[in-house]
Amino acid sequence: YEICNQSDNYHVEKFGLHVLSHLPNNTILLTSGDLSTNTFRYLTIAEGVRPDVQVLDMSFIGSPWFIPILGHHFPGVVFPGVAYISHARHNTRLYNLEQFLDHNLKHRPVFVCLKPRDDTPPLAKYDILPYSFCSQFLPKGAVDPLLYGKQIPAPDLSTYLPPRTELFGDQAWEDVVLHEYWEALAKPGRYLWSSGEESRRVERKKQFYLAAYEYLFQAKEEISQRINSGELSPVTWNHTSYYSKYLGVQCRQLWVHTTGRSRDPGSLGEKYEACQRKYFTDYIESAPPLTKTVDKDFKNIQMLLENPGM
Repeated sequence: YEICNQSDNYHVEKFGLHVLSHLPNNTILLTSGDLSTNTFRYLTIAEGVRPDVQVLDMSFIGSPWFIPILGHHFPGVVFPGVAYISHARHNTRLYNLEQFLDHNLKHRPVFVCLKPRDDTPPLAKYDILPYSFCSQFLPKGAVDPLLYGKQIPAPDLSTYLPPRTELFGDQAWEDVVLHEYWEALAKPGRYLWSSGEESRRVERKKQFYLAAYEYLFQAKEEISQRINSGELSPVTWNHTSYYSKYLGVQCRQLWVHTTGRSRDPGSLGEKYEACQRKYFTDYIESAPPLTKTVDKDFKNIQMLLENPGM
């Protein structure tokens, strides 16, 4: 019984409360997966937490039986067809995510948590902006990606205490929560990075890459401080090896886009080249064994360290 006793385990509940407490009023919350769907539905329906938030599982709304049987539980939500299909075309009885947003985002905030389904195609009219464990849909161009952190008050994760990974199995919901915690911390930096990839202006690219680097560097420093203070388990450091990877990527992109790719000592080019070597080396040395086999970038980074001019 002592091994199986979970009477003091509130990690999943704390995760759900953290997410729900920071959502705007009358949010439509799209979910995918058992953890997010069941946690948020239980808290909103059984515990009465944030009853104004309507939780919609993207798998459920893809079934033709959903609207006839459960649709009346979601007043105010517009379903622009009989079922959601990610690649649904216009002028059919089905609808896709963009059509759903067309009918609902004008009237209510729409978020997705934990992440959009893998089969969701790119959205032509909407941006997906990081928001703690979740992401927020906004009309494309509504905010400047470089300034979104100031314009959208995303929840602060510095006070959130994730589960200690050594206490739970790899498939436990608590381990999923911990993984999503690391994802949430890194997500703004990756968003800035991807925005830089999409930009066509060299100077704009450099601004995005530098902002991504600064964000990820600060996040890694805060994690180190929480581990050193005993607030986070040292075991969780394995989960942060990809911070070094992302930091190395930002340094490389800054090096590539530095005018002239200068290699003179003391130049920006030299600085960024040293930066990428430092973080890529950290990544190679600290990555867990599984990462070395499943991360397709691992060998490429090893080759890059051997040939930094590639």
